[in-house]
Amino acid sequence: MALSDNYSFPPFDHLRVISYSKYPGNLNMAIDHYFASNCQDNSIPVLRFYGWDPYCMSIGYHQKKELINIKTLTDDGYDLVRRPTGGRAIFHAGELTYGIISPKARTDQHHLYKFIHWILSTALNDLGYPVELKSDLEKLPRLRHEADDYPCFTRSAQTEVQFEGKKIIGSAQKIYKHSILQHGSILIGCEHEILPKYLLVDKSIKTSIDIEISKKTIHLNAIGKYNINIEKLITSILNQLDKLKNISLYFKQLNQDELRNAKKHVGAFSLQ
Repeated sequence: MALSDNYSFPPFDHLRVISYSKYPGNLNMAIDHYFASNCQDNSIPVLRFYGWDPYCMSIGYHQKKELINIKTLTDDGYDLVRRPTGGRAIFHAGELTYGIISPKARTDQHHLYKFIHWILSTALNDLGYPVELKSDLEKLPRLRHEADDYPCFTRSAQTEVQFEGKKIIGSAQKIYKHSILQHGSILIGCEHEILPKYLLVDKSIKTSIDIEISKKTIHLNAIGKYNINIEKLITSILNQLDKLKNISLYFKQLNQDELRNAKKHVGAFSLQ
């Protein structure tokens, strides 16, 4: 088995963990970008858990904001941001979001993607969610040109965390000069399904997208017999990392300098 095919082989031996915090969407993206753009070959990888306050829609780096009904979104009290990564629109609400930044000198993007999804699937299994790590090389069919940019969670990648064929985690990557940024959403509740309300497409396309989301995605509360809380989910993820023994975790929150420098980048991701 090639190294890059070994899901459980850690791509690094040290990992800084930043505990869960909620921020506005543009600051969340700015923090991820700050760590990725300042990462050097000898930097310690960073794993951050975060939420969105207020709830937020994000679009991929190359996606057109004109496809979003910004007025309706803001009237409902939600933000709109552009991610540094690619992909399609996501409504961030009932979820746990993670971001990991690793020097390219320590791993490649394929190994990082597979390793993180292996950790996440193992953590969910340990909590009683019988999810599977699937290798799926097939791409899901596109709806039609007008809906081609939606939604991110219905698109497949090579290694997905699924339950009964439905996707429960969506992740995306961006390759920087010296680093790899990967961030993604673990669906806890059904709030992501509201996304079509904020798309500037006709009713028939919204209906098609509703159907696609229902067919291709699922959330933890629809699987389990109880509603999971974010703290318990994070603890399970960290436990799986800790069990590996050949990776050392240490906890360090964002300091004021990091936060101040990250805030310098919020304008690059704000769309309102």
